[in-house]
Amino acid sequence: MSAVSSAKGVGAGTVQSATAGQHRLARIQVYNWGTFGGYHDLPVPRSGLLLTGPSGSGKSSLLDALSAVLVPAKHLRFNAAAQDAGTNDRSRTVLSYVRGAYRRVTQETTGEVVTDYLRPGATRSGIALTFTRLHPADTLTLLKLYHVRSGADSASQVEILVEGQQDLVELIGMIREGVDKRRLRQHLGDRARFFQGYSSFAAAFRRRLGLSGEVAQRLLHRTQAAKSLTSLDTLLRDFMLDTPSTFSLADDAVEQFAELRDAHAAVVDARRQEEILAPLLPLSHTISRAQQDQELSEKLSQSVDAYVRRLRRDRLEQTRDRARAAVTALDGEVHNAKRAEDRARAEVQDLTTARAGVAGSELPVVQARLESARKDLARVEDQLRNLAGHLGVLGTEPPQTAAAFAELTDQLDREARELRVQLESFEVEAHAVMRDKLELVDQLKALRAEAERITSTRSAMAPDLLDAREIISRATGQPASVLPFVGEILTIVEGQETWRVAVEAVASGFARTMLVPERLYRQVADAVDVQRLGTRLSYLRVLPGGEARSVSPDALARKLRPVEGTDYAQWLDTEILRRFDHRCVEDAAALAGVERGVTRAGQVKSSRTAHLKDDRRDLTNPRFWTIGVDAAQRLDQVSQEVDRLRRREREVNAQLEDLTRRTRQMQERHDACLRAAESTWEEVDVTTASGIVADLEAQCGRLTQDLPGLVELDTRLEAARVAEEQARERHISLRANLKQQRSRLEETTKELERLVVEDEPDLDESLSEELDKRFRSRKRHPTLDEIGQVATSVTRELSQERQRALRQENEALRDAVSIMVRFGEQWPAAGADVRPEPAYLDDHLKVLKDLRADDLPRHERRFSELLQSQSSQNIGQLASEIRRAVSQVRTRIGPVNDALQDTEYSPGHHLRIEVSERRLPVVADFLADLATISTGSLDLADETQQEAEARFELLNAVMTRLASSEQRDLTWRNQCLDTRLHVSFTAVERDEHGTAVDYYEGAGGLSGGQRQKLVVFCLAAALRYQLTEAGDPVPGYALVVLDEAFDKTDTEFTRAGLDVFSGFGFQLLLATPMKMLQTLEEHVGGAAMVTNDAEGRCSQLSLVLFENTEDTESVGDAEHVDDAEKERVVAGANVVGATDPRGADKTAASASGTHEDNEENLFSVFTDEEGSL
Repeated sequence: MSAVSSAKGVGAGTVQSATAGQHRLARIQVYNWGTFGGYHDLPVPRSGLLLTGPSGSGKSSLLDALSAVLVPAKHLRFNAAAQDAGTNDRSRTVLSYVRGAYRRVTQETTGEVVTDYLRPGATRSGIALTFTRLHPADTLTLLKLYHVRSGADSASQVEILVEGQQDLVELIGMIREGVDKRRLRQHLGDRARFFQGYSSFAAAFRRRLGLSGEVAQRLLHRTQAAKSLTSLDTLLRDFMLDTPSTFSLADDAVEQFAELRDAHAAVVDARRQEEILAPLLPLSHTISRAQQDQELSEKLSQSVDAYVRRLRRDRLEQTRDRARAAVTALDGEVHNAKRAEDRARAEVQDLTTARAGVAGSELPVVQARLESARKDLARVEDQLRNLAGHLGVLGTEPPQTAAAFAELTDQLDREARELRVQLESFEVEAHAVMRDKLELVDQLKALRAEAERITSTRSAMAPDLLDAREIISRATGQPASVLPFVGEILTIVEGQETWRVAVEAVASGFARTMLVPERLYRQVADAVDVQRLGTRLSYLRVLPGGEARSVSPDALARKLRPVEGTDYAQWLDTEILRRFDHRCVEDAAALAGVERGVTRAGQVKSSRTAHLKDDRRDLTNPRFWTIGVDAAQRLDQVSQEVDRLRRREREVNAQLEDLTRRTRQMQERHDACLRAAESTWEEVDVTTASGIVADLEAQCGRLTQDLPGLVELDTRLEAARVAEEQARERHISLRANLKQQRSRLEETTKELERLVVEDEPDLDESLSEELDKRFRSRKRHPTLDEIGQVATSVTRELSQERQRALRQENEALRDAVSIMVRFGEQWPAAGADVRPEPAYLDDHLKVLKDLRADDLPRHERRFSELLQSQSSQNIGQLASEIRRAVSQVRTRIGPVNDALQDTEYSPGHHLRIEVSERRLPVVADFLADLATISTGSLDLADETQQEAEARFELLNAVMTRLASSEQRDLTWRNQCLDTRLHVSFTAVERDEHGTAVDYYEGAGGLSGGQRQKLVVFCLAAALRYQLTEAGDPVPGYALVVLDEAFDKTDTEFTRAGLDVFSGFGFQLLLATPMKMLQTLEEHVGGAAMVTNDAEGRCSQLSLVLFENTEDTESVGDAEHVDDAEKERVVAGANVVGATDPRGADKTAASASGTHEDNEENLFSVFTDEEGSL
């Protein structure tokens, strides 16, 4: 009876007819494999083969040869049936099989337990498995050849796929010295395919033999050790179900999400660009307005002269007309005044003549003397008043006597000399204060220039260095930001500021060094060589690969670090460790004990003999710091310094004002002393002069009383004289006024003539109106004398407005340049064609315009489209695949249950595998997230930007976790995507009415035999699921290897298990240690006895075929050939007999239950007359 014909139930005929299209193992060849020394050739009937023999004879070694070819190395477990579940026999390896490990011995010298090898030197090995198919006819041989050099701990190997039969022994000779692929190719020709690795080899034979994938290989390998399986879920999940497509879908989604992430990054990038550049537009307007204001102020300033000229002309014409009218009027008044003066003079002459006739000769003489005395008195009084004024300055009064006056004269002389000395001292002091003031003015001017430079360059380095860098930047076309000075990107470690003086003393020179990237070195070197920099510039070419030095914890290098975010951080770390290993010590005493060091006060010791302390700069002053000072800090320092200097300037001004005041007071006293000393006593003796006048007045009085009528004449004469004086004064006044008006008329006329002769520039009417407003706001009708003052005021105001507009422009330009610098630094590619300079403002505005008009909308549109497509396609498909997984498993398990229905699990009972869904919370949350992501794409038209962003963030979070390599995320990913974990399996035993009588979720609580029976049924179901295409009655690949699978079951359990395998259409290769032989042989087409010698060194094969079928290969006598004897042999398994040893009484024996007798029938075939194997 054949194994195929033993299948029971409705589908048996269909299974039998379909096996002709199956790939079944036909031949096993090994060479030097384990204890199978030399060449062995074992035919395998299509109905299956039973391997039996004593324990340790080599059965598992032969099965491991199959595994070495059919199982990937990462899943390969040699001698799997002898191991507990999940473990591996690490003593068995490919190398141990090739070298022929056969025992463990103890070394006599060391007592160490070691492995003894049959082939310890250079050796070779090979395995060949031949598979055949009857319809359509097809034969394929899988080969693995090994070579191990003497002393090597690994084997070189080659995998070959050969069309048709191939004798392994033909190829062994070609690998004596190593795996010679070239020679093998020449020998095998086009029939053979060689592979670079096992994965491509396995993929090729899986396609040819009808294996669905690597999971099927693993399941077949796991079946070999079926007795160690305990969990139904583990078996069916890990070995029946393929790796779900959800993993590849997720990988595809993650891979394609990169495009969406790039699109989102482009949107975010465009938005950030737009946000950064957006302030440029109002700044541009501010700059335009400021420039317009400057232009207007400049035009108005330039028009002031023309306006003043026109205004002066108008005022001159008005003045000329008034002067002309005044001259005409004054001509008449002067004529009348002259006539009135003449009449008054004649009246005085008439009265004088009349009085002379009355007074006689003596009185006029006395009166003349009195008049002269009165004049002298007036002169003395004037001189005395002058003296009193000078003495008043000195704080004293005029003396009353000649002696007192003489004493005063001496005092005045002494004080004048003293004051002269003090004045000279004050002059020297004033010169010194004035120098201080001029120095302060220069310092303030320099500070303001420095503040402007810091604001524009955003750097705190020295101006000469910044100028040099700007020259290089313009020459190379590179922004200054790519050529940093060390001090700009180096700072002091927090908490180490107390060592600032020491740091500056040692590292300030390094801080003033410019860094040049390797890619710009040639350009910078050329620019430095050609350009005149105006200062001393040191620069370093930054080369990668420096090694950091080890320095002491108190080294100066430990107090420095690169600024966060700088591209030169790693280079700087290495460089400062290399340069600044100076030990930081407190004072000179400690400095003496170190090789290189620096004190807190800044004294540097660079070797045992060389010391330096540079006090040309006050390193405690922040303005002289070069390290770790950013632009804002330095600008604040400059501002503080400006405030300090302004306070000092106010003090100097006050000091100068005080000196000026005191000098003026002393000068006044000095001048008063000199003026007072110029007077004589006679010039100020008012008493004497007054006495003379009094005496003469008394004499005149006496003479007048003696002449009648004289008093009346005197009264009239006095009145006439007063009238004459008044007339003369009025005449003089009118003539002076006339002269003045004529002069004014003449001057005005000449001025007008000059203005007319000179070219008068055109004055724009709008500018004229604006200047009218400004002039009238100060003086509605300014005179000629006031025009200049008003013009000066207007010009000053226009200058202030122009300066204010210039400051606004500079501030806006500074902010704009800062924005352009940020833009260029963050997006070098976008800013490649523009530079962070005011001249490129319009180009940046064009970038902003393009962003708003095209780039940003385009990026947002592409982002929305990708978000929609990936949400609706990738995510939707992934979610759908996860949700459908349970129903797909149920659908696939249906044919398996139909096949299980054909074989009784126990009398009247059948086994059925039922699928349950495991509802994991993490999966529910994952599906909810996927639903949120995918459903949002349905309402794209109504979706806001914020909603799309939120959906993207959720998608990004999911994709990030799916792509993560962290163990927590990998666990989450496996739980969500491995849909095999979303189902659980239960084997249900049901009676003929379909009623469940027992449930099995694993082997717990079962006896050994029950466990193996359950495992065999479930394995058969799993193999049927994994290897059979939908709609096919049998799998395309038929071979199933079972090693000691029924060592704990009885005959009925074993037969039922084997029936289910046969019913599913599998070719069985069974291995058992001389147990249950008669039951097993019913399901195979032959048996092979594996034996070994007493020392376990030489395994042998003997074969018996139970039937002569058309597809069975004929074998002749074979003999074992040792590796050292022949290069090529024709050998095989010893064929014990070609007749069926089971005999005609087999059925009866089986029915009567004399199993032992039937086993002896097969056993006798493999023994001699004495009972030896």
